[in-house]
Amino acid sequence: MVVGSHMMFLMFYGILHSWLNVFAEMLQFGDREFYQDWWNSTSFSQYYRKWNTVVHDWLYTYVYMEAHKLKCGRSTSLVLVFAASAAVHEYIIALSMGFFYPVLMTTYLSIGVVVIFITRKKTGQFWNTFMWSMLFSGWGTTVCLYAIEWYARTNCPGANNTEPGFFEARSWDRTCHIIQYSEE
Repeated sequence: MVVGSHMMFLMFYGILHSWLNVFAEMLQFGDREFYQDWWNSTSFSQYYRKWNTVVHDWLYTYVYMEAHKLKCGRSTSLVLVFAASAAVHEYIIALSMGFFYPVLMTTYLSIGVVVIFITRKKTGQFWNTFMWSMLFSGWGTTVCLYAIEWYARTNCPGANNTEPGFFEARSWDRTCHIIQYSEE
């Protein structure tokens, strides 16, 4: 969980603070509210609105409102927003890692949606602590699962010693032992 939470903070600072502010400065962009005080959120719906306002505004305008115009209910529109966000995030991770392993998509569309409904209209310090513990455990688990798959692809040859396919989950193969001991 420590590695995952450190990655979360580094990515937040690196992308949402530094990167976007550098480009805003170069382009003389006046509105620099790329995020709000997400660390004070007591519900996950509040967190997702405040964590990345650029992406939230785009998803709200082009996915949520369009689904709402098509007479989809609020819950269906919310799930469509999560599906679109999960698909784009998974695409970025798949291209950067070199394999497709839908951990993030599964978490977004299962735990992510459920937790939004659980924490809806919740306030107080307990729910802020709950949100932080879910963030730490979620990021930690996600980073751990992607690392396990990466190590499995690095250390375990495929069937007939072939390279693993882009969509083939190597870490689930029973013949793959990620940690190998040398007998000396």
